[in-house]
Formats: sequence, structure tokens, C-alpha cells
Amino acid sequence: MTSLQHPANKPSTAETERAPGKYRILLLEDDEQLAELIVRFLSERHCSVTYAANGREFMKAVHHKDYDLIIADVVLPDASGFKLLEQFRSQLSCPLIFLSALSSVDDQVTGLQLGANDYLVKPVDPHLLWAKIEAQLRTTQSPMPATASMKFGPLSVDLVSRQALVHDQLLPLTTNEFDLLQIFAEQPARLLSREYLFRRVIGREFDGLDRVIDMRVSRLRKKLDAIADGVAIQSIRGRGYSLNTVHGAP
Repeated sequence: MTSLQHPANKPSTAETERAPGKYRILLLEDDEQLAELIVRFLSERHCSVTYAANGREFMKAVHHKDYDLIIADVVLPDASGFKLLEQFRSQLSCPLIFLSALSSVDDQVTGLQLGANDYLVKPVDPHLLWAKIEAQLRTTQSPMPATASMKFGPLSVDLVSRQALVHDQLLPLTTNEFDLLQIFAEQPARLLSREYLFRRVIGREFDGLDRVIDMRVSRLRKKLDAIADGVAIQSIRGRGYSLNTVHGAP
């Protein structure tokens, strides 16, 4: 029987070395038998699954490491999945799918309005669950736009000339700074974790010690801050960074 990885346990070397196509999923489910089945099914598809049986364990797991996707029950012994999503949505940089026995239209609408990316009603065919997971991860892990340019407020990013302008003023960016700004511009106003940025920029897993992303963000932030009423990189302590528009006082 597949053993569940408790959030408090440190992952093994095999789990931290991410194979191509391998997804890291956080499962919040108080029914341990159902959780065992989901973990086994996802593990067979080369996923690394962290299991939380209640709200307290979920909160520890969210701070323990970065995830590609979260599957969450709604009715828990010590919390409401809706309340947890409402509390942590701004800190999550990955999609969340509710998997619940609550089947009313009102419950489904509530979950989606709170920011969930999908809502599945139990019992659900595991192959449908997997299709939903892949659909979400195709979207979030392939953010490259189809067009050759991007706009976000006063920011314009041209992917062909590799130039960026704010209020038509050219930003003097290095190659590394442009690459980082492009990642932010692909997903504006969304919280991007340090782990996610590290994988996109460096191409390997974050070891928890390397500060190269923080240094590059700091340099890019200074150049953006030099232009008033433009865009700025804002940070949420311990969670990551997001690109937002800024406006001066009236």
C-alpha cells in the first residue's frame, strides 16, 4: 500500500530531484483511504504527492515547499477548504482544484468565486481528475504568449527586439534582467514564488540557499522604480514576488 508523505517529513533525494514532466502536488483530504487511492494513482503518473489530512497540516505544508498544483477537500475536521483558500489564495502561486462531496451549484460557484481553478464533485473518475490536472498545468507551465509583444499597464515588452518600455521610456536592461521581466510580464499581478522563478531562470530546483533570484529581482526593481507611475515588483515575505502597476498620490 502506498505510504503517504506527511508534510512534516523531509522529502527524500529521489523526491526532490524532479524528473521531466513530474508534478509536485499537495493533496488536502481527511479521508485517508481515498487519499491513499489518489496518491497511488498520481504516483503512477510520476507525481510527487504531499498529503495533508486537515487544515493545520495544510498550513504547514504550504510553507514547507513549493507546489505545481493543490487538490483540496472542502469539509475538513478542523477547517473549511473555502476558508483556507480565502486565507491563502494571495500566497499561492499554483492552481487549486476543489474535490468535494458538496455537490450543490451554490457550493461549486462559491469555490470558483473564491479563486479555485476548478471544482470536482466526489466521486470522480480518476482519469477525469488527471485530465483536469494536466489541463491546469498545461496553462500554468506554458505561459509563453502567442504574440511577439506583451503589455501590462504602461509596460510594453517586445520579445523580438528584446526591449522593454514604460510610458514609452526605454528600460536599460541586461539580458538577465530582460529574461526576468519577461517572466513577470507573462503573468502580471500574479504571485511568483522564488522556487518558480529559480526554475524558470536557472533551469534547476532551488536549493533554499542560492540568492541569485533575489539579487536579480533587486536590480530589476530599481530600474522599474526609476520611472514614476509605472510598474513595480512587490514582494510578499517568504512567498515570492509579483509585478503590479503603481500610481502616484493624487
